[in-house]
Order: sequence, then structure tokens, then C-alpha cells
Amino acid sequence: MGCLVNTTFSQGLKAGSSIAIGYFPVALTFGLLAKTTGLSMLEATAMSLLVYAGASQYMALSLLATGVAPWLIVVNTFIVNIRHFLMTASLSEKVEPAPKWMKAIYAFGVTDETFSVLATQKNRKVTTAFAFGVALIAYSSWVGFTAVGHLIGANLPQFLQNAMSVALYAMFIGLLVPSMKGNRKVVLLAAIGAAIHCTLYYSNLLSTGWSILVATLGSAIIVELIYVKSKKNVDHWSTQQEAKN
Repeated sequence: MGCLVNTTFSQGLKAGSSIAIGYFPVALTFGLLAKTTGLSMLEATAMSLLVYAGASQYMALSLLATGVAPWLIVVNTFIVNIRHFLMTASLSEKVEPAPKWMKAIYAFGVTDETFSVLATQKNRKVTTAFAFGVALIAYSSWVGFTAVGHLIGANLPQFLQNAMSVALYAMFIGLLVPSMKGNRKVVLLAAIGAAIHCTLYYSNLLSTGWSILVATLGSAIIVELIYVKSKKNVDHWSTQQEAKN
């Protein structure tokens, strides 16, 4: 059993401050793009308050711009963020015992970044106060800078606001390319997903929202099947080699 460390709320705030700083440019850009997409200050800020998922919020902007049905945007967001079930399940073993309602509150604040900070407390239990501190400062940064970005966007000349729509696609490329370096699995996911989406969308078989949903699930399933089959082949070859020796 690990011992309790980083027991104070203030230590959690300190540990999460680097996340808050990192969220600054991304949240600011989201607020600005939300303005150029047509969302009001209230709508943009409410999205960050209630959704609090960077990549999904950017995806939602592009889907809103193309007129996709709201319920389909919700389903796509759920699929993209389904990994958070695994994250919070893992953290429940790492954090000290607490009432379920309390864990549910700070579980909402779990992102890729906050998970990394909390999960790297090796061989030690993390207190509820520390978890709240990390989650709160990151969440406040994301929501606050979303509002600031929208405010800045509202004061930009109209031609710049129109030009900023291109930045949405640049942001997706910026998120994707670094993760593709040295990771064949991510490259496969991106390539297969893009191929499925383009096939379904440009052949008019499905709308934008549905084609993205099918492409996301389809590429994930296909890549996992490829890797499972590849692993079985490697294991089979290893078994044969051991038998020969």
C-alpha cells in the first residue's frame, strides 16, 4: 500500500500550474475560432465549462460549421473521449478512498495532461485535495482563456476573423503530426480513418457527422485487428523457433 503524498490542495495547484500554462495558447485559439465560427461568448464559454475536451471541442466547431445535427456531434464527442473511462478507472486505484460523488467531481477534470500528473505519483497514493488542486487550476485556465480568446476574436477586423477559419484545420494537423512521428499505429489510424471518411463522404453515402463517426470506429477496429493478427503471427513464429531449438 502506497503512502499518502502531496496532501495539500495548494501542492495540487502548483503541480497543475504547468498544465494551466500549456492550455493558454490552445484555449485562447479555441475561443477565437469559436467566435469566427459564429458562437457567442456564452456558447463558447459554456462549451469549455461543460465539455472540457480540447480535441473534441475543435472537432465540434468544424461539425457545427458544416451544419451537423447536435446529437451526432455529441455521439462523436463521446467516441473521441471514450479513453477517459480507462483513465478514471486507473486513477481510482491511485487516489485515496473518497465518497463516489467526490470522485465524480474531480473525475470530470481528468484530461490527458492531468492524468499524466496524477498517474506519475509512483508507488504512492494521491490525496483527494491534491487531485482537486491539479484539476481545478487546469480547468480554470481552459475556461478562462476560452473567454479571453473569444473577446480578442470579437475585436479583430472581419477579414481576419474570416481568415481564422483556416486555423482550425491547421490546429488538427498540429495535433496529429507530432503523434505520428515514430508511431506506425497512429499513422495507420490516420490513413485508414481518412480513407474511410473520404470514401463515405464524397460518394454521398453518409453525411459529414456520420462519416466521421464510422471512420473513427472503423479505423480503430481495423488497426486493432491488424495488430492482434500480427502479434499472433509473431508468437506463432517464436513458438516454432523454440520448438526447432
